[in-house]
Amino acid sequence: MFDRRLLAILAILGNLSLANCAARSGGSAGLSGNRETFQVLFRRDVVPARRVLQATQEVVWAVLPQVFADLGYPSGPSARAAERVYLTPPLKIRGRLYDRERNSAYLDCGRAPAGGEAADMYEITFAIMARLRPMDASRTLVEVFVDGTALERTTSADVVSCTSTGRLEAAVLQRLATRITSHSP
Repeated sequence: MFDRRLLAILAILGNLSLANCAARSGGSAGLSGNRETFQVLFRRDVVPARRVLQATQEVVWAVLPQVFADLGYPSGPSARAAERVYLTPPLKIRGRLYDRERNSAYLDCGRAPAGGEAADMYEITFAIMARLRPMDASRTLVEVFVDGTALERTTSADVVSCTSTGRLEAAVLQRLATRITSHSP
């Protein structure tokens, strides 16, 4: 049953300062207000995309907010300052995540009973989380998690789990690497 699988890997409260984090065309809806607090649950079995970047944790942390803003996602740091976790609130997709692209290119929610990809037919709620860990004085491990659920739009059918196809994580990691390169002295 889905409820049992929704055991949190992290239950994070994030403080948002969204003045510069407006959603872009085709992106998810932004949040209003300056200091929103939200909680995000990730299933235990979510597998992150990982990349080691040639930059200190402080440099990676400094550019991470702009990466999320570049992609059009409202986001904020974990309320636990000692953690280096940056995340979105739960985001709803009612149409398409990105114009001219099917949601199933980004999220796999299985097949709908009537046929077709559920991600392209159902309402999806998802979140993205990036966690930083120092490898040594000059390298940082970045882990990006994407987790979501889908609900058939016309009925109150059961919620289904969605996994990532890897494209969202790749976009975050690629933009992060590009911004770090341009951030270097």
